[in-house]
Amino acid sequence: MTPEQRARLLEPPTGPVDVVIDTDVTNEIDDQFAIAWALLRPDRLRVRALHACPYTVGPHLLDEPGFLTDVQRAELGPQDEVRRRMRVVSRAEGVELAAQECRRIVGLAGADVPVVDGCREPLPDEATAVPSDAVDSLVALAEQDRDGPLYVLGMGGATNIASALLAAPSIAERLVVVWTSAYPTTWPRPNVSFNLAQDLAASRVLLDSGVPLVYLPGYHVGEQLRVSLPDLELHVKGRGAVGDYLYDLAAASHWYARPGSTKVVWDLIDVAWVLDGRWVPSEPVPTPVLEADLSWGHRPGRPLMREAHGVDRDAVFLDLYAALEGAGQDTRPTPA
Repeated sequence: MTPEQRARLLEPPTGPVDVVIDTDVTNEIDDQFAIAWALLRPDRLRVRALHACPYTVGPHLLDEPGFLTDVQRAELGPQDEVRRRMRVVSRAEGVELAAQECRRIVGLAGADVPVVDGCREPLPDEATAVPSDAVDSLVALAEQDRDGPLYVLGMGGATNIASALLAAPSIAERLVVVWTSAYPTTWPRPNVSFNLAQDLAASRVLLDSGVPLVYLPGYHVGEQLRVSLPDLELHVKGRGAVGDYLYDLAAASHWYARPGSTKVVWDLIDVAWVLDGRWVPSEPVPTPVLEADLSWGHRPGRPLMREAHGVDRDAVFLDLYAALEGAGQDTRPTPA
């Protein structure tokens, strides 16, 4: 595509758009909030599918580079104790858990959106796609006729998205990928990011594919989307079946075990940028490469992407709360 075409695609949308959500929901509790918000804004977001993407959890997160920051390690507590109590989830199990949770949220929100299972293993290299129903779904949706691009909200590792781009490179001109992960491209140190490290080959494919990319750094942009349990009790609890579910999920989690603590609802930033680009100010920058040590590399001639450099935290949560308030006033029976 020409630089002018890329620039147009990377402008924040101003009207209703078609969206696919690629999610590792159940890894934390943030995806649930983001998915529910997207489903409750049909005036702006036409959610065409939820794709369950793979993730893995286990003691290896403590040993392999790129997964946990020093602050996160400290929050977990003594490492030997963490190893004993840390749950183990394979990528295949992660896909199954994510798909089940997607179906639950779709039902609670009263939506009619297909849920599709994704890849059950990472890319073996940067040239080989991993087949899955989600890859087929993304290619098919991308190839449909529509005014404007299909927006893919990446809320996890990039395995499904990268596999689709490898399987059908031509869809890169029909997509805008909105992905949250890692640090700003000016960060001088190696990256640490759960989403980035889940599939490093897929992360590199995403950056090197030429697909129009909106990059939303988790640190220290998405990280500002923090919320306390009392806030959730005031503004989420009692707002319909989906609101009660989100609140109960948060209240039962370990994230709020300490009095006065807050939790980052990371993946709200993907939905926020598509809903209103003013909430997540961004600018065009050259797409970096991901070096072997997970630091950003900069090369001449790289295509532009759009990178966020701030977020209006209050605007994001106020719109989420308003969407849930509307859901709570809906008197339709809750789907089984």
